[in-house]
Amino acid sequence: MSEQSASTAVVNAIPLSGSVPVEVDLAGNSHDVALWIWEHLVPQVGSADSLQGEIIRAIELLSWEAQTNSNLNWDANFDALIAYLREAFLGQSMLAHYLTVADKEQIAADLDRLSCFILPTELDSRVYVEELPYINDDLYDRLTGYLVQFCRQHPKVIPFR
Repeated sequence: MSEQSASTAVVNAIPLSGSVPVEVDLAGNSHDVALWIWEHLVPQVGSADSLQGEIIRAIELLSWEAQTNSNLNWDANFDALIAYLREAFLGQSMLAHYLTVADKEQIAADLDRLSCFILPTELDSRVYVEELPYINDDLYDRLTGYLVQFCRQHPKVIPFR
């Protein structure tokens, strides 16, 4: 990357007086990019103003609920997050057009797994581990990885709303 385009990338990543950055900062590994999206595109309260921010916010909310609360607080809002991720990854969004058929099949399976569970309060002797809320990081990391992969191909921040 030339020195001028590196400078342009840095300037484009800096928000203008509280506005959303123009481009996702792609410096570092996938974890670094995901953290940048979280820190710069996800507000402290409420929905994000960008597609990238809203996707990572939804993934993190689902992860937090499962890993911290065993989905005991699951309600229609969490169902809406799953529906949003289905549309973002599998529908007609710009992100969905960058994914392969195999990626979409994996994402569909991952979202099915996140939304299909038995609450720990309803446990009985018939329950298997695969029926409990999904608490391992790998599935959430994989979904985040698809987002980062998209950002590497399309770094411009996409308005949401």
